[in-house]
Amino acid sequence: MKKCVLAAAAIAAIAGVASADVYNDNVGNHLGGGDLHDFFASQGFNHLDIVSVEVTNDATNLYFDIRLNADLDATNWGKYMVAINTGSGTATDNPWGPRPINFGTGISHWIGTWADDWGSGIGGQFWSHDGANWNLTAGLASTDDSQHAAGHQRFSVLLADLGVGVGDVIRFDVMSSGGGGGDPGIDHLSRSDYATDNWGMPSASGTLLAYTIVPAPGTAMLAGLCGMLAARRRR
Repeated sequence: MKKCVLAAAAIAAIAGVASADVYNDNVGNHLGGGDLHDFFASQGFNHLDIVSVEVTNDATNLYFDIRLNADLDATNWGKYMVAINTGSGTATDNPWGPRPINFGTGISHWIGTWADDWGSGIGGQFWSHDGANWNLTAGLASTDDSQHAAGHQRFSVLLADLGVGVGDVIRFDVMSSGGGGGDPGIDHLSRSDYATDNWGMPSASGTLLAYTIVPAPGTAMLAGLCGMLAARRRR
């Protein structure tokens, strides 16, 4: 048992995140086959145009890397949000505003992030729904603005705050929006077409996407090593 504990410590020291799942989005003006309405594209609001989202996890955190179609260091506003259903979501609204975003199915958690100061930093909140009300649960577990110039908004939340573990499936949507509390989702990852054509029009989510929490690298190795040690002791 002692050897297994020592092995666990060694593996934990080198374990990293799992390979990311990449969810691509249509890019550009909707008149050219993208999913950002011309109203926003013509204003140069490409920092609201989602290119892709990478989702991954380690033993503790769930990570999101939202890539936008513009330099986030070149703008002083932008909101990037994640709506999540961990399996028991009942909320059809959200705690930010609430913003006029319609979900075809209930959600249980909300991550709201921003890059409002010419890209030099990230802020964020993590909310959970108790079946009746939204509650501000925590901040972000980690943030990374090192790739803002390349359009990346990176952050993570704790798996424990989501109440999920290995093998659980979360369903989610990622949205971009403006600085006003009444602004809709301008681009939805869950949709291949535009979500709204104006600041004053509500947006609607498509079918929520799915991500499965997987064992962190090293977990399977540890299980196999401990099993081998146990087998040797029995012989």
